[in-house]
Amino acid sequence: MSIEIRPVEDDETWNSYLEHACTATPFHRAEALDVLSAASGARLHRLGGFKGQEPVGVFPVFEVDRGPVKGVFSPPPELKVPYLGPSLVLRGGAPKRRRLERQHHEFVEQTLDYLSETVDPALVHLRTPPGYDDVRPFSWRAYEVDPRYTYVIDLTTDEDDLLASFSSDARRNVTDDYAIDYEIGPGGAAEIETIIEQTAARHADQGESFPVDASFVVDLYEALPEGMVRPTVCRVDSEVVAGTICIEGYGTAIRWLGSAKPSCDLPANDILDWHYCRAAADRGVTAFDLAGANNQRIAEYKAKFAPELVPYYRLKSCSRTMDMAVSLYNKLR
Repeated sequence: MSIEIRPVEDDETWNSYLEHACTATPFHRAEALDVLSAASGARLHRLGGFKGQEPVGVFPVFEVDRGPVKGVFSPPPELKVPYLGPSLVLRGGAPKRRRLERQHHEFVEQTLDYLSETVDPALVHLRTPPGYDDVRPFSWRAYEVDPRYTYVIDLTTDEDDLLASFSSDARRNVTDDYAIDYEIGPGGAAEIETIIEQTAARHADQGESFPVDASFVVDLYEALPEGMVRPTVCRVDSEVVAGTICIEGYGTAIRWLGSAKPSCDLPANDILDWHYCRAAADRGVTAFDLAGANNQRIAEYKAKFAPELVPYYRLKSCSRTMDMAVSLYNKLR
């Protein structure tokens, strides 16, 4: 029986598939996809692959129409969402390797054919989640396959052993006593706005753009189930001096936004990360994704937490005309 690709319109049905999806993230949830669609101005396609009535994969994509040129993205551009893309659904457990590969490859092939027939994009741009490690079906369709990397901390490690694995300066930063009295705690919509403001200001100081609007993050915070978007802040004298926004679900937490340079003489970001590691582990989270190890300067900072280096993939298919347009756009930008 061949795999059929069709849209999944019902939110509850879509989310039920994610419970058995190998590499699902909170960004894959129906509520999040709707927010991403609204924020990006893109048309959402929630595609599922089925053998009969049995789901074998989910593949959310966003159609962006710029005049005569159409692009398909997952995740949509300019929102700082690190990953999305396809995920296999294995409700009855993983089949044997040969059958699993055939099923996976057909799912990807059929989805790409469906998009070609229904959207006919000049550009397809995808970023897969960590753990989605078989991108051969895309390379066999002449997609550009670019390996990228992130750092992941194993939260199943005993707390003392995890702390002992940190670099000496990281251990010192999170355990020392400080003359400054500070408080670490959860935040809400107001704290999200403060974190985004601080992050945007830090990017501006470095001459970099930061396209994420606080209203988008607040919308995501309010749309997703409680606890999936977790702002955490460091306060000194009731003032937020640093903060992070993590996305948590399906066993993994992603350190998404924030971590701007603190506005006081305190290693607040190290302290925030250590606090989050311990709190997330207590909630049963098994992995903390530090979301990015591709920038040398930032990677050197994150490596002090003794994480595992984990690949993910950027996949692109582009017509010759579109490739020239993208190159010109990048030069002008």
